[in-house]
Amino acid sequence: MIQDWFNAGVRAFVRTALWVYYKDIQVHGRENLKKDKPLMVLANHQNGLIDPLVIGTYSGLYPYYLARADVFNHALIHRMLRYLRMMPIYRLRDGRDFAQKNEGIYQRCAQIIQKNNPLLLFPEGGHGRNRKVRPLKNGFIHILSKTLAQNPEIDVWIQPMGVNYTNLTEFPDRVRLYIAPAIRVKDFWQDGEDQTLLKQAVFDSICRCTVHIEDLSQHDRLVSYVMASGLDITKAPEVNDYLQSHPLDVPVSEETPQGTQLIPWMLRLMWWPIWWLWPKIFPPKSIEPEMRSTLRLTWTILGALFSYLLLGVLGALAGGSYTATFVALGLHALMTLWWIKKKTD
Repeated sequence: MIQDWFNAGVRAFVRTALWVYYKDIQVHGRENLKKDKPLMVLANHQNGLIDPLVIGTYSGLYPYYLARADVFNHALIHRMLRYLRMMPIYRLRDGRDFAQKNEGIYQRCAQIIQKNNPLLLFPEGGHGRNRKVRPLKNGFIHILSKTLAQNPEIDVWIQPMGVNYTNLTEFPDRVRLYIAPAIRVKDFWQDGEDQTLLKQAVFDSICRCTVHIEDLSQHDRLVSYVMASGLDITKAPEVNDYLQSHPLDVPVSEETPQGTQLIPWMLRLMWWPIWWLWPKIFPPKSIEPEMRSTLRLTWTILGALFSYLLLGVLGALAGGSYTATFVALGLHALMTLWWIKKKTD
């Protein structure tokens, strides 16, 4: 019970933080959710820890997660992540016995699904900021195999999803989550086979709800092409249809379609720890583009809390009234929120 309350509190905090951080978050297809069935959620993976946070707080599901094993190395972090319904998945870089370690995780995942708890996986096996769904790994097939071996009568469904960003390395950004119709595993499952048909069905479904550019040599030009057309790049089905029906046959600028909005001096002045320390602690070249939003979100939350606390203390020490300090900080917070949410196009 305490764990459920703690997780509910964390989810509420993360959902609020994401709402503040992003200019706009939209969800499409909630009517497709199979909440009453044993469920495995499979999604594309472009944006580090942000992807599972968006799905976990905005999809309407309360899933268990698989995350790369190296983030569990510290004992305290390991316990905290376990408490938050996260489990490690091991890769070759984690040691030669990675496959043996994963067997226990797969067994645990099978038990979770059998209890009608949704399980979230990113079957591409890693993140990448290109708007392309990479070939799916076999991890989710292994979990399904374990689940069906333990309970051959279970009716498992797969819920494909797609997370789309306007420009995931910039701030503020927009997010659009698509929830595709669920796929019944038994309609495709072939005992003793490699489950090619199921993998293809899942891949195709994720591609339909994610902007999917197969030819990476034309990736940046096609993204600019879509942007120049005036179409919202996060509207995956419409963008995919547009690229199918409008071949790239005209010169297109190679410039990045969207940059960071100009931040007013007043916001920079009051949030100085964020802007001043950010490039010193996280030099641009030291951060994977796919992890930039994750680190920026975390740093912004901590920096904002520190800034407001420091300004409140300084105001009190300077002899200002608590009411005036509270009002000033409240107005600054509202101005910041307005700047993030305001329309720029």
